[in-house]
Amino acid sequence: MENTKFSNIQKKCMYCGKYYPADSNRTSCSCKDHGRLFAVGSLYQPKKGDKADGI
Repeated sequence: MENTKFSNIQKKCMYCGKYYPADSNRTSCSCKDHGRLFAVGSLYQPKKGDKADGI
């Protein structure tokens, strides 16, 4: 389970706020302004076993 990455990524239109699935091929929204879609969300990646601060 060390290499597992949990993510909650979606595409969001900055004009109307509508969300689309991340795996869609859309680059613009279907709203009247045809806003560009940007990736939003969170990504969880566990750290490596060694500690950087030495504690």
